[in-house]
Amino acid sequence: MTPTSRRVVRDPRRLARGFVRLATTRATVAVFAGLAAVWAVGFFGVVPIEIWVVDYPALVAAFFFDTLAANEFGVRETATFYPALAVFGYLQAMLVVAVARVLRGRFVGVGE
Repeated sequence: MTPTSRRVVRDPRRLARGFVRLATTRATVAVFAGLAAVWAVGFFGVVPIEIWVVDYPALVAAFFFDTLAANEFGVRETATFYPALAVFGYLQAMLVVAVARVLRGRFVGVGE
């Protein structure tokens, strides 16, 4: 390992730059738009509400955060639900893209 590559590995800003890069990619925005569309079509009754199983992690986190805010801090109920749903939905989209990239990197070229 060269001195330059060791310095890159120890750089604490590397993780932050990777997080920002992942948060701003088109793939993350597209996955978030897809998750929002799935939530919307279930909410408005276009398709059965069971479609929300795709958004389950973000919904659980938003319900928990909203309940915590209402019970512990006296925030009006549902005042924090939709903003929390948006934040946790975006984090879920980032996680989906990150896992897809890791799996693609690991399995691309395996069957060739």
